[in-house]
Amino acid sequence: MLVYGHYDVQPPDPLDEWLSPPFEPTERDGNLYARGAVDDKGQVMTQMKALESLLAAHNKLPLNVRVLLEGEEEVGGEGIARFVASKPAELKADFALVCDTEMFAPGLPTLCVGLRGMIYTELEVRGARTDLHSGMYGGAAPNPFVAMAQILASLKDPQGRILIPGFYDDMIPPSAEELAAWRSLPFDEEQYRISEVGSRQLVGEAGYSVLERTWARPTLDVHGIPGGFTGAGAKTVIPAKAVAKVSMRLVPGMTPAKAFAQYKSYVEKIAPAGVDVQVRLIHSGDPCLIPVDNPYIKAATRALHEVWGRDTVFIRSGGSIPIVGDFARHLGLPSVMMGFGLPDDNLHAPNEKFHVKNYALGIESLIRFLEEAGA
Repeated sequence: MLVYGHYDVQPPDPLDEWLSPPFEPTERDGNLYARGAVDDKGQVMTQMKALESLLAAHNKLPLNVRVLLEGEEEVGGEGIARFVASKPAELKADFALVCDTEMFAPGLPTLCVGLRGMIYTELEVRGARTDLHSGMYGGAAPNPFVAMAQILASLKDPQGRILIPGFYDDMIPPSAEELAAWRSLPFDEEQYRISEVGSRQLVGEAGYSVLERTWARPTLDVHGIPGGFTGAGAKTVIPAKAVAKVSMRLVPGMTPAKAFAQYKSYVEKIAPAGVDVQVRLIHSGDPCLIPVDNPYIKAATRALHEVWGRDTVFIRSGGSIPIVGDFARHLGLPSVMMGFGLPDDNLHAPNEKFHVKNYALGIESLIRFLEEAGA
């Protein structure tokens, strides 16, 4: 077994929204609050404690184990991707264990069998050689921020459909059986809107459920538009350049290289007159889909049922774990994605937490899984 985890974390900002210091773990209401508590330091500890417990009890493990921990997952994992591609002999295994996902609901044992891939990009729009006075040059000089707004607004229609030509051509839709299984999950859309999203209403492509939109449909999001004048008071300037951070989540059948090429070509085509556009790829990851009939998924299903006393559900995740694609592509390994986080654990947000009971049951689940897989 190849055990994988990452110990790097997202920045803690905004700091004023934390109820306790983000890097001083604080236990309250049965939860441990800290940045990285569940993503992924706490879940790495479930793996380490399971191994430690088995060694303490039996002085050996029920199977051979390699451990691969890294600290660049949150910034794309390019270093670990190169390592995996270049060290197949050192990483040889039958399967990988990844504890970086969540349970669908409290007390419901869950295995994640699908991940969206992604491309993360940066757009730069340039107009004049330098910043200009908007009174003297407004109406004649191109404004990169206006051009950027026009480009971004042209990437999706009001219904949430991505307008990049050919973007949906290669995607593989979920099977009828998978869709039926999703419909049977204990999912309350209104509770999801209130407790997890916190918006007045949900948005997205018409004709698809929330789980389809977040697990099995491509997306495009804007993360930030730094630059220009944002200080106190007024400064009537036409900035020389504008920058935007844009990412796309990809689904099985799509490839980062093709998706980026389609996106870059489209942005260059729709760029307004008078500006120059650069489209840069920052990092990417492949989507993946794990067959549920392999023996390691079956062993995980048995272990989870024994510890939690309920049937295991199979879900996909809207997020991306690029290393899972690297394991499949370079090592030929299926991954068992067995996570113990909860939907309201505030991953990447203030007041991230890990439910202490899940931590303990997660350790027990992994112990039983190692024993089942070793048998």
